Amino acid sequence: MALNQENLDEVKENNQEAIDKENASKHLLVVSHLKKYFPVAKDFFGKPIKWLRAVDDVSFTLDQGKTLGIVGESGCGKTTLGRTILKLYDIQGGNIYYDGKNITNLKSKEMIPYRCKIQYVFQDPYSSLPPRLPIGEIIAQPVRIHNIVAKDEVKKYVLHIMKECGLQPHYYDRYPHEFSGGQRQRICIARSLAVKPNLVVLDEPVSALDVSIQAQIINLLKKLQTKEGFTYIFITHDISVVKYISDEIGVMYLGSMVEKGSKESIFANPLHPYTNALFSAVPVADPKVKMNRIILKGDIPSPSTPPKGCKFHTRCNKCMDICKEVPPCFKEIEKGHFVACHLYDEKKEN
Repeated sequence: MALNQENLDEVKENNQEAIDKENASKHLLVVSHLKKYFPVAKDFFGKPIKWLRAVDDVSFTLDQGKTLGIVGESGCGKTTLGRTILKLYDIQGGNIYYDGKNITNLKSKEMIPYRCKIQYVFQDPYSSLPPRLPIGEIIAQPVRIHNIVAKDEVKKYVLHIMKECGLQPHYYDRYPHEFSGGQRQRICIARSLAVKPNLVVLDEPVSALDVSIQAQIINLLKKLQTKEGFTYIFITHDISVVKYISDEIGVMYLGSMVEKGSKESIFANPLHPYTNALFSAVPVADPKVKMNRIILKGDIPSPSTPPKGCKFHTRCNKCMDICKEVPPCFKEIEKGHFVACHLYDEKKEN
């Protein structure tokens, strides 16, 4: 019996690998059953005995020139997902395919060519910029390291990138502390785009900025995407922001993706109870519109001890008995619209 189960697992794994390879030939990025766990407790010998499941079995695809918005509450694993895709963290399970190549098990030296192609913009622009270097040198360093242009053309190239990102030429010799939050975020974007990436992971790039500055940064990102064909993963907790920049939206809860679909389908027909709760919290600038706010009961469970069955059942107002015992499968309900919820089991079967 044990042997049969091993054989079944091997067949399932081989089938999934074949599906992933087929998808990898069609999409720029394929993330398949990705897992990232952090040890939170160890035994006497230092062996981990308890894990925090920051990213737990997440799958999605992303096409060239498109934007995927990742939304969810703080602590749901959005940032960890972005950093794991860049392999800034080790991977516990699953696969990552970039441009048709499996980069999951590549070592640090083998990842160097991909560091140009996949870039990351951090949430806090001030802490991610070296304070003792002028911004011209901050942007020029990766250009020199990766030989983007000839050495005698670096400054001219950097000034061009600064202009594209809305930074004046006389900023070249200024230091990060001399800039506002919006300007520092433009510097971070310029540094990332200077190495001509295909894919950029943007980790809440506008969350700490004023509304007017948020609009400037989002318009800048959309303009650069239209001009250069960049592909974005836009991580945020703000539904109203992701609406204007994303082509597709993925909703995360407690390390898992509970819903994914096109922007139009998610906003027109949110399926998961958690997605509906997020949408109900978005303020509407009309005093005549009465909001039917969905108040989630209880606190977010710990990712180190997630609830049995559906992770959301402890806070869900539509919880059924099956939700408390059986984890829901991530399935396609409409074309391109996926959800992990037992409410749609019968609909899918029919």
